[in-house]
Amino acid sequence: MRSYSTRPSSWKVLLGTWGLLTAIGPNARSQDLPLAAPPAQVAQAPGSSSGPTPTAPITIEQLAERLRAMEAMNRKLAEELETTRREQKEQLRQILERFEERPQALNNRTDEAGPTGPGGNDPTLPGEEAQAAEVDSPVPDYTEGQFSPATPAPGFPSSKRSDSKRNPLYGSFGPGFRFQTENEEFRLQVHYESQLEGRFWEQSDQVPANSGFFLPRQRIFFDGNITKSIEYELSINRGLNNINLLNAYINLHFDDRFQFRFGRFFTPLPYDQFAVSNYWLLTPERSIYTTNLSLNRQIGLMGWGYLFDKRLDYAAGIFNGSRNSFESLHNGVDFVGYLNARPFQESKNLPLFQFLNMGTSVAFGHQDQSPVPRTFRIGGGSPDANIPGAATVPFLILNPDVAEQGDRLLGSVHSAYFYKGLSLIGEWQYGYGNYTTPGRRSSVQVPFSGFYVAGGYFLTGEHVERRTRVKPLRPLVPTNKGEHRGLGAFEAVGRVSELHLGEQVFTAGLANPDLWSNQVITTELGVNWYWNEYIKVYAFWLHGDFADPVQYRPGRLQDTADMFWLRFQLYF
Repeated sequence: MRSYSTRPSSWKVLLGTWGLLTAIGPNARSQDLPLAAPPAQVAQAPGSSSGPTPTAPITIEQLAERLRAMEAMNRKLAEELETTRREQKEQLRQILERFEERPQALNNRTDEAGPTGPGGNDPTLPGEEAQAAEVDSPVPDYTEGQFSPATPAPGFPSSKRSDSKRNPLYGSFGPGFRFQTENEEFRLQVHYESQLEGRFWEQSDQVPANSGFFLPRQRIFFDGNITKSIEYELSINRGLNNINLLNAYINLHFDDRFQFRFGRFFTPLPYDQFAVSNYWLLTPERSIYTTNLSLNRQIGLMGWGYLFDKRLDYAAGIFNGSRNSFESLHNGVDFVGYLNARPFQESKNLPLFQFLNMGTSVAFGHQDQSPVPRTFRIGGGSPDANIPGAATVPFLILNPDVAEQGDRLLGSVHSAYFYKGLSLIGEWQYGYGNYTTPGRRSSVQVPFSGFYVAGGYFLTGEHVERRTRVKPLRPLVPTNKGEHRGLGAFEAVGRVSELHLGEQVFTAGLANPDLWSNQVITTELGVNWYWNEYIKVYAFWLHGDFADPVQYRPGRLQDTADMFWLRFQLYF
């Protein structure tokens, strides 16, 4: 607030008047003033005692001059007084306006972001600069500016430098919680995935595939952008028997035709892993080949994007060769490439093939490490590749002294077709790996091969263009006003999946042929029930056929495995 300057006011007018009356005389009145003094009053009488000599009387001209001077002074004082009053009145008006604007601004921020602002901090008025406590101090800031305000060291004043202006956040939901600035340069989204399931195997005494209730995935995702071109994701997973970092990467998105991603994320191999998130799968888990042999998440860097009006998707990068690892276990890296085309996407004459996808993916590298996985299984993956996962059935376990050493090739050729309520996905998968044991002079190459064919059809009329979020036409649990309640969406699903490893796995002494099989085929039939766009229920029957009997408990072998699979999934 500005300080008020001291100016003459009405008290100065009174002071001037008092001075004039003093000069004229304490008892003088205007009608008593003499025009000329009589001689008798001027001369001193003879014989009288001496006294002060009387002053000469004031003339009319002198009085008139004094009156004119007093009038001029009064006019000047009156003008200054009026100017001071106007300035004071303007300053008071400005102060009142600021106090009237502040509550309104606070109300606006409260309406947009809640009573304490979008981040729980003290709300800042739009247009106001929030002065952060940036200080000139020799004391290092170990928090890297995470906490504020900072306090300067004793004896050091706060810096007068100001931080950049704070941008208010605006919140919304659907899907996930989103907070972003008005210009969309800064954005944070929060998503959550929760899966609760029951697995009930026909063989009740299997080890370790026991029946029961499980939490296969509990995940929270934080993603967004810091400026529109720099995107990020951080996600944490609580899976079967473990908790870990899931994804952590930065994506430079300057153009849809070329993006650059580095960190930890899914490698682009194969289609059912890279193109379809687990929440939108036809079946509860991916194919047997993908579950057991795919590279899954790795640390690396990748260029990717969309070309030709987004009719061609591509990705290529280099990654640490270890599956699902947080660090490199050897000196080599794998090259991974992916292509997927929709040649008729923009065709008006062939609407039947508009959403036909065709493509391939490949990964190649040199390995020198413990084998991952050591245990091959049906019924999903395991957080620990050295032991079978809970509620999964192993069909092949490599001997403890086996190492993966030499070149490794993994690849696939895929096709996916979507039309109205129909989804068809098929993939042929191939490759090889080199393994060795102590004392062996050279590695043994073991070929891999597999395939899967999966199909789904919506019985309730919903249409799909790819595997993504489905909004039922008549949701069981409506999420918006005005929606017609119904039974939700029902999708009938079936899949056949196969994985075969070469006979070398037994002839080279890598595994025990009396306990395990090198080939398995699974058949899955079930229904996906969508309550709304956020809740999905899987109800499936899984049947596994082994080429040779496998051990399901010490001293017991089995040719098949059957499971009833019921999973409840929430994702927003």
